[in-house]
Amino acid sequence: MPVRFSHLRAYGRSPAHGHHARTAVEDDPTPSMERGTAVHAILFGTRKVCGYPGPTRRGKEYDAFCAAHPDAEILTMTEYDKARRMADAVLACKLAEPYLQGVQEETLLFRWMGLECRSTPDVRGPDFITELKTSKTSDPVQFVWHAKRMHYHVQMRFEQYGCAANNYPVRDHWLVCVESDAPHPVTVFHIEPEVLLEGEKLLTLWAERLKNSEASEAYPPYSDCVVPLVWPKDEYSFEMDGEAA
Repeated sequence: MPVRFSHLRAYGRSPAHGHHARTAVEDDPTPSMERGTAVHAILFGTRKVCGYPGPTRRGKEYDAFCAAHPDAEILTMTEYDKARRMADAVLACKLAEPYLQGVQEETLLFRWMGLECRSTPDVRGPDFITELKTSKTSDPVQFVWHAKRMHYHVQMRFEQYGCAANNYPVRDHWLVCVESDAPHPVTVFHIEPEVLLEGEKLLTLWAERLKNSEASEAYPPYSDCVVPLVWPKDEYSFEMDGEAA
């Protein structure tokens, strides 16, 4: 199985998480993940998206609806309407428009650090890549913490490696974020070089952890000893559910 960014990010948590990500059947997507996937599909035309008019997505009527739409991403009507409005907000954003032009969602296979890898940039332009994200907020002050926690900068460095291995030069990295709540403001971020350098260091660390764990067939959790519980001096915490696809 080619190594994906999601596998490496899981190894960043612990070898146990990494092994689970590499071997387990994927969990059912959350509503926010489904919405993010739908926004991508609407914007990039990679899959049909429709809303189910019934009250709940289960039962014989829902099964019949799925059978009639076998190739579609099916959401509740409420979630479909929201995804449609979010996609429309992105399409209306003139600032984001040039960074969404290019080859969309093309999977790249490549070899990196002795690993067979795969990556799928949302948009690959002539000398840039762009990731489209959905989030509870696109406020630059708040989103920067969410982006760091989700390791978006690491993901984009990984995508750059995939592009380089396939002879696609990348000079700039852009991130377009649309907020999930009305009025769905859109913010465009440029990933700065020092942030990408941090991403490169994390990628190297995670890749070495993956190789060592799989070579030794040892997948320990966070810790294999008793850990003292003390309060950290910095009590600041930032919580936001991930909605990106």
